This record gives sequence, structure tokens and C-alpha cells, in this order.
Amino acid sequence: MIRQIEFWEDRDRNTGADLETSVTMADTSEEHAAMLSVHVHQPYFGSLKVRVGGREQTLYIGKHAFLDTKGAHSVVSWESEVGSLFYSDALGWTPRRGGQGVIKRRRQLDVAHKHLLRVTDLYDDEQGGDTGGREEVLLRRLQEQSTAGMRDVVETLQPEQNEAMRYPAGTPVIIQGAAGSGKTTIGFHRLAWMTNRDRGLHQARPEACMVLMPNRVLAAYAARILPELELQGVVVTTPETWITGLLGLEKLEVTDRTLTLLLTDTDNARRALAWRKAKLLGDARMLDVVRTHLWNKFNAAIQGQSFSERVEVRGRDPQTVTFSEAQLFGLLHDVFAADPLDGYRAGYRRLLEEHALAQLNVPEAEETSVGRQLSTPLTTLLGRIFASTTPVTEARRLLTDPAALSASGLLTEKEIRLLLADPLSGIPTPRRAHADVTELPLMLAVQAFTGGIGRAVGRSLEPFDHVVLDEAQDYSPLLYALLQRAARTGHITALGDLNQGMHGYKGPSSWEAVQEQLPGAQVLTLSRTFRSTRQITGLGARIASTYNRAADVKGVDRDGAEVQRYSGGNADQIGDERPLIAQAVRDARAAGHTNIAIVTRRAADADHLSEQLREFDTDAQPITTQEHRYKGGLVILPVNLAKGLEFSAAIVAGANADIYDENVEYERRLLYVAASRALHWLALTSAGELHPLVR
Repeated sequence: MIRQIEFWEDRDRNTGADLETSVTMADTSEEHAAMLSVHVHQPYFGSLKVRVGGREQTLYIGKHAFLDTKGAHSVVSWESEVGSLFYSDALGWTPRRGGQGVIKRRRQLDVAHKHLLRVTDLYDDEQGGDTGGREEVLLRRLQEQSTAGMRDVVETLQPEQNEAMRYPAGTPVIIQGAAGSGKTTIGFHRLAWMTNRDRGLHQARPEACMVLMPNRVLAAYAARILPELELQGVVVTTPETWITGLLGLEKLEVTDRTLTLLLTDTDNARRALAWRKAKLLGDARMLDVVRTHLWNKFNAAIQGQSFSERVEVRGRDPQTVTFSEAQLFGLLHDVFAADPLDGYRAGYRRLLEEHALAQLNVPEAEETSVGRQLSTPLTTLLGRIFASTTPVTEARRLLTDPAALSASGLLTEKEIRLLLADPLSGIPTPRRAHADVTELPLMLAVQAFTGGIGRAVGRSLEPFDHVVLDEAQDYSPLLYALLQRAARTGHITALGDLNQGMHGYKGPSSWEAVQEQLPGAQVLTLSRTFRSTRQITGLGARIASTYNRAADVKGVDRDGAEVQRYSGGNADQIGDERPLIAQAVRDARAAGHTNIAIVTRRAADADHLSEQLREFDTDAQPITTQEHRYKGGLVILPVNLAKGLEFSAAIVAGANADIYDENVEYERRLLYVAASRALHWLALTSAGELHPLVR
């Protein structure tokens, strides 16, 4: 490998027929050298001894493919079809050249800094087959401390993870996995697999891919894995940032007043009303409600309109382009039927231009000239038809107009009354221009129909090559329907856990509701959770079983410390929780942990505790907004921002029934998320009695 790099970096050897060709060849060679250089210290992590056609050979598996042109030291990439054999339980395969291939041995090779540190056989037919080494390697990796960023799992992909990651390209995939099952990491690895040229027509370009994550804290945490997977250029963002960017409203402040009400209001009737309205706003039927509303609006705008414009055509007398009101109606019908990616306005303009040229029957050489002459009058006509149809104002106008809501016939009278209600009236709104997260999909629907949806390339739009959705249980069916329009057919990977639906007021009630919006989508289940020790996983499963969806989750049998419990006494003897939290931090550090999270229920709790804990010689850095970044060490953050992150140790503050109401399913979900953040060490603290589910 070093010899190959030296060859590429030698500009004297990379010469062409002329100076320009030589420079191009040299630059290309330097790029190859730079890509290979980072893998010299760890060129491979596994090997396969295979038998094909009566001949045995050893294949090496690495993160980057390398062809040794002068010897037998080539490395195949983990993303390749051959690389897949390293992770699979299968013992045979059919090579492309025919015949039959047989796996004789799988071997894990721990290499660092050009040194071989350990050899672990995973399978060896001469030693009786499966050695149990795969589990040994996995447990060794899981014992490692957490980092400030997501780690790649290329070296320890488990068979079921590998199968999900490599599910046939071109098929929408929904990966259901419990906390710690590795679904988010698998989503990134699937994206890397999609960019491999072996995918053929389905190959994705990194710069044309997008990953949506629930908040910017998690987006920054996860994006650190991109360079290791050679995914530079992939956009990792939040749905809110992507939507406001597409709307051209980056300065718009986005709120989640429904979440604020759910976390702070004690009136269960008002909470239920807000929940139901948010669910209805994200209902996929709203796509057709918006479409019908726009159809009626644009039809009304066309009434009384006509078009007549004289144009000059070289070699002919001046001619007139005309469109009657009936013709304008007909073209609007055609553009609604075509449903163009770049929206009705752009599609309508194209149809008008095509019909105008057909009317005139002008030669191809004159089309540009005629188009220039028609540009301004067509813009004026479009302005009269599509005037004042901005996504924000039109979505809000729809939600205050009972007649517009009923026009499609899809909503019941009860549902219309619900949409017209305002259960969030007691929650303050920002003084500056703002939009709520529950409104954004509706605004995006208006944008999709009028101005288009997709990946912005200059002034045009094109479908994303592939879209990955993390925490997919928190995306509304309406948003799924819109993302289906924004991506290539079949190129969506959704990763989620229905047990962790903290934002269920936005999300689907089941994966079947998502499959309805993603035709042909397959639901794959990761049955094992790898993040936590047996003790932590058991506690989480006990909480999740109260809403009956996690009974079959199996953890890796990795033993660890017992869950630590710190309480101030019984319900009549409520004490001060702060010294208990400080003691838990000291105990976690004494156990050797440095990346520690104190998880609270609300951001306000985290803010207050951060200040107050200093009195107890505990300095926890607060992460209370999406602008904060997790950089490791001791942090304190609310459960909604902790979701998706993992820590060596975690402390659930306020782990009692007063903070997490045991009679409300949503509160139990929050408690489950909080209790499933730790890899190795978990503590629960309460000023009074601990929650019944964690005692």
C-alpha cells in the first residue's frame, strides 16, 4: 500500500501527452493517494479463507478496497458483495463466474498503527465450525467507553444488522429496533453501501443524499461518523431546518408548543385535545385537503382571465398568441394531473410556453426569441393566478376556513372543528416570525404543490438520491408522503422504535401507516439491543412492557454494575435531591466513567440543576437548546435532547411518579428513553420515593 501511495505521489511518473493531461493525471493520482493513506495504519480487520473450484485462497476485508497489482495482498471493501460474506452466517455462495464457493474460515483481525494486536477465529470448519468468537469480539467492543460522536460498526456488524443494511436497493426500508439496537448506525452504513458502484442504477451520490435527525444536537453527534464511512458531502440536518430552507425562510423561528404543553400542563383534557389536533395536522389525508384547496383557489383566480400577446417571428408578419378562459382551465387541469416535481406554477408556465409555440408553429431556431417575448406577459398572468399563495399564509388561511377544510370531503365535521380549535392558546408564542413544528408539513405541502420539492441544484429541483430518516416514529404520515415525492422511488430508509415515540403527536400510530405512504416498503426488525448491560436493558424492558411493545427485545448478555438507586425516603420524607445527584456523579467517576449524562425531564430542570449542583462541587455543562453541542464529559440535558445519544454512565434525575406520571403512557415513554441512555452504569435519583417501575 505504501509503495502504491509513493507511486501515485510521484508526479514524474504521472505524465500524459501534454501539460494539461499530465496535471489532470497527477491530481487524480494524488486524490487516490490521499484516500488510501488514512487506511495504511489499519488496512483490514478481517479475513476469509474460501474454497472455489477446488482452490483455497485468503481474502482480506477492510474499510477501503485495495488492489495489489504486484502481489497477493489485495483487500476487498466491507461494502462489496464479497465483503458481505464476512458478516453473514451463510457458509456457501455462488460466485459470478459460476461454480460454488465455500467458507472455510472467518477470522477477526485487530490491527492498529500497522501492528496486529489480536486474532479471533469466528468460524473454522477444521475446529468444528462456529467458535463463539463473534460474540467475544462484540462484547470486547461493547465494553469500550462512549465517545463524543457516533462510532462506526463496520468491524462488528452482526448478521441481522448486515442483512438489514444490505436489503435490496430500490426498496423503501423501515428498520424497527429498540434503544441500543444500532439502527441509526446501520442507517448510515446502509447509506455508505448505497454509494458503492456495485449498486448500479441505484447507486447514490453522497452529495445528493440527506439524513434527517430529530434535533441539531443529535445531528452534530451523528455527523462525525461520515468521514470514516467516506460519506463527505451528505447533508445531515433536521426536518425543520430542511423545510424552512426549502421555503426560503431560514430566519423563521420554529416552536413546538404541543411538546411544551405536554411537558408543563397538568390538564389532561387540554393535553389530549392538543395531541389529537397535532395528529390530525400530520394526517396523510391533509395532502389531498391542500391539493383540493389549491385547485379551487386557482380555478377561481382563472375566472375572467384570458391571454393575448403579439409576437415577432423572423420572416413572418406579427402573430398573436391567445388563450381563452376555457383553455387556461384545461391547462390547469393538465398540470394538476401531471403533478410536476417543481410545482404547479413552473409546470403551468411550461405548458403555456409549449402551447404558445405550437400555436405559432415556429421553427426551432426561433423558439428562444419567442420565449423571450412571452416571458414578461406570462409572468404577469401567472402572478394573477398564483398571487399571494405563499406556504405560510396559505396553510394558515386553510386552517381558519371551514369551507376550505370541508371541500375535499375527506374530513368529518368533528375533525374540522378540531382543526379550528386552539388548545395551545395558553402557550406563549415568539414575538418574531414563527411557525410551529405541527404546521410545517402542511406548509411544505403547499410548497410542494406550488413551488416544488426536492434537492435544490442551483435554481432547479431534482429528487434526492437517497433519504435516511432517524427517529422515524416521530415523523408524520404527511411528511412521509412529501418525502416520497422528494426522493427517487424506493430510496427512503426509515429508522425508528415505536417504544420511544416521545413525539407521538406528530408520528404514525403504526408502521402500516408509513407503508401506506411508501409503496412496497418493508419493515425489518432488529431483535437485539447492544448498547447497555443486562441490568440496564432489563430495567428498560420492564418500563417498555407497560405499553406492551418490547416484550421480545433481547439484550447482549453483557454483565455490568447493578442499577444504582438514590432516594430521599418515602413519600412523607421528601429530601433534597441535589446531594443525591452529586453523589451519583462521584460514584460514576469512581467506577471509571468520564462521559456522564444527568437526564432531566424538562430543559428548565436542567438549567436550574446545572447552577445548583455547583454548590455540591459538581460542574455539569448544560445542553438545553439545539444550539448546544455534546463534546463529552459531564453534561446535563432534558430527555428530549438526550434521545439518540449514548453515554458511558447516565443518571436519571427526578425518577419518581410526580415527575413521570405512571398513569400516562407518554410519561412512561419518557422514562424509558431516559433510562436507556447508559452503556455501562445507570443511576436513578429522587428526592422522595422512586418511581414504582424502577424501584
